[in-house]
Amino acid sequence: MATDATGPMPSADELAALLDCFRYGDLEQDDLGDIQRFTEHYGDRWLAEAKDDRGNTPLHMAGGNGHLEIVKWLLPRLPAPALVAQNSALSTPLHWIALNYHLAILELLCPLLPPSAFGIKNHHGKTAVEEAEEACEALIVAEADQDTPKGQERVRREKSVAYILGCMGLGVKKPTGGDESKAEETDGDVSVAPGATGSSEGDVRRLTEQAEKIKLEQEDKAKREAEQ
Repeated sequence: MATDATGPMPSADELAALLDCFRYGDLEQDDLGDIQRFTEHYGDRWLAEAKDDRGNTPLHMAGGNGHLEIVKWLLPRLPAPALVAQNSALSTPLHWIALNYHLAILELLCPLLPPSAFGIKNHHGKTAVEEAEEACEALIVAEADQDTPKGQERVRREKSVAYILGCMGLGVKKPTGGDESKAEETDGDVSVAPGATGSSEGDVRRLTEQAEKIKLEQEDKAKREAEQ
C-alpha cells in the first residue's frame, strides 16, 4: 500500500469506487457506509481531493444528484475551497445543485458560501442562479396546467431560484402556488402552450440583474482593497 507524509494513499480503483458512492448515493446498498469506511482508513482529505476525469468532486456528485443524507455528512468535513471547486466546465457544486433544483441541499450549502461564490461563472459565462433561472423559465406552464406534475415542477424550480436570490440578499419571489409534494422530474423537451404564462418571470430577471450588479461592485471593491 502506498503512503505519503499524511498517511496511506488509496489506489486509482479505490478513488473511482469512492466517487461512485457519491454519484449513486444508494443508502440501501450502504454507499454512505462505504464512504465512511474509506475516510476512516485514508482520511477526510480525499473528500475534497478526489475528482473524476471531468474534475467533478464528491460534492458535485452527491449534491447534483440530490443525495441529501450524504451531503449532510459531507459538508462539515470539507475545507472551504472545496465548497466552490470548479470542474473542467468551470461549474461549481452550486451550479449543479441549483440546476437540479435540490432545495433541501441548497439550504445546507448556501449559508456556508462566501458572497463571491454566487458570482462564479461556468464556461457558458453563467452563474448558478442564471443557469437555474433560464431552465426554470424554459418550463412554461399554461394556467390550466398549474395543478399537473408539470405545474408542480415549475413551482419546485421557482422555489429554488427564489431561495438562492434570497441568500444573495435580493428578496424572495413568491411561487405560483400548488402542492410541492406533487413535484416530479420533467424529462425531455418542454413545449410552449398557447397562452402559457410563467409567474413573475420579470421579477426573477430583474433580481438576477441586480445580483450581477452586486457581484461587479464586490469585484471592484476587492480590486481597490488589493491595490491599497
